[in-house]
Amino acid sequence: MSTNYSLLFYLKKPKNYVSGAKPIYMRITINGSVCEISTGKNCDPNRWHSKANRSKGNTEEVKTLNSYLEMLNLKVAAIHLEILKMGKTPTIELLKAKLTSKSENQKTLLSVLKDHKLKMESLLGNGFRENTLKGYRTTYSHLENYITKEYTIADIELRRIDHSFIVGYEYYLRSEKACSDISAAKNIKHLRKIINL
Repeated sequence: MSTNYSLLFYLKKPKNYVSGAKPIYMRITINGSVCEISTGKNCDPNRWHSKANRSKGNTEEVKTLNSYLEMLNLKVAAIHLEILKMGKTPTIELLKAKLTSKSENQKTLLSVLKDHKLKMESLLGNGFRENTLKGYRTTYSHLENYITKEYTIADIELRRIDHSFIVGYEYYLRSEKACSDISAAKNIKHLRKIINL
């Protein structure tokens, strides 16, 4: 691998930032050209180790976050190596295009959930009840709000859903939505079904 390639993770200060977690970005440099891409993850500045480009701590959430960042690091390195093996000159534009390219087979959480709701609506009284559909509508609303709040995006790819996402979602249900144990469990059950689909 050429020596003119580097990648680092850093916390980017959002506009009108006051306090709390900051989004984690990765800065890729090739031959002096630089691009910055959001990782879709956040971290509290007090927990960020800038020299290590990772979060500090031994909690399961920190381990999951750091594993995700390492996976991204390896993915970018693999793409860079792939470009070299193809006999092409690695450029920021080429690497970014390969990294951010969307596959038609990549499903997003809310799109799958929306499709499931539509199928349920068409089968009301024939395998599905109104109360069940109402529960999935509520789950859709909760997930939509959670994704927007925590990830500042409209939807999230299913492959990006990890332990950290689920733990954060359950905490969101209990804290911000004040869901009971039973209600939170039902929403998590709905999420599990959509992921399985």
